Amino acid sequence: MNLKDLEYVKAVAHFKHFRKAADACFVSQPTLSGQIKKLEQELGVILFDRSTKHVTLTTQGERLLTQITLILEQTQILKELAATSNQPLQGKLSIGIIPTIAPYLLPTLLTSMKAAFTQSQFSFIEMQTSTILAALDSGEVDFAILADVPELKNYHTINVYKEDFLVAVSADNALAVNKKVALQDLQGSNLLMLSDGHCFKDQAQQFCFSAGVDVSSQYQGNSLETLLALVAMDDGVTFVPKLAAILREGIHYLPIFPNQQRNIVLACRKHYPHLSGVEQLADWLSAHDNLKVKLAQVL
Repeated sequence: MNLKDLEYVKAVAHFKHFRKAADACFVSQPTLSGQIKKLEQELGVILFDRSTKHVTLTTQGERLLTQITLILEQTQILKELAATSNQPLQGKLSIGIIPTIAPYLLPTLLTSMKAAFTQSQFSFIEMQTSTILAALDSGEVDFAILADVPELKNYHTINVYKEDFLVAVSADNALAVNKKVALQDLQGSNLLMLSDGHCFKDQAQQFCFSAGVDVSSQYQGNSLETLLALVAMDDGVTFVPKLAAILREGIHYLPIFPNQQRNIVLACRKHYPHLSGVEQLADWLSAHDNLKVKLAQVL
């Protein structure tokens, strides 16, 4: 048994004709037919019903074709991984990125990222986490930048940075005089959150619920900027990731005690052929001075 025999089986199953399959595989029909016959003898099954004009798979053949297809696909992945193991990212690349990262990370790094990866043409698409996972599965995006969530267990992830959660309050809010805030101090506050579907909301809610803090149902926004506009009007308080804590008139950012963080990762399919290139990009991002400074700055 060899891979070429499996390719012959797949071709016959596709064309339903031995001669057409042989032409597609660039071998003579007797060679292809003979190899398939040997394979059938080795496996102890009949793969094709040859009694009709159009060759069809037997029941056993249909079952085995699924595994044959998988073997050939995995072999191709292996070849691609070997061929690109030491190559940088090249060509057009689509990157999914969640909305609570994109507006704050890209302006900081995009220009120098293009300069560092001159053979790559990056295209960023803002998506919520569930949409990103579907896009990874379909190949719509090559990889993604997002917060680590349990659903990523079926993907290859590389840590990029950890980011603190902060509480944003109005300068007129009683909490604004504090240097930091305990989660319990938020009890009774009008706590504003993003709408459903944002993983940032899910993460923030988890530690709010553990501290007995209720989330306001008065307003659920689709962007942090909308929530921060309401905070500036002293119409509530909200959580922000540290990179989003940009100087804004009328808003104070307070560290949380105990500290709360999210882990930002690069994610791709486990058998993505350019995995080493993704790892190079992750290393570059995590080592970037601008990112380090923003994550370390004291507000």
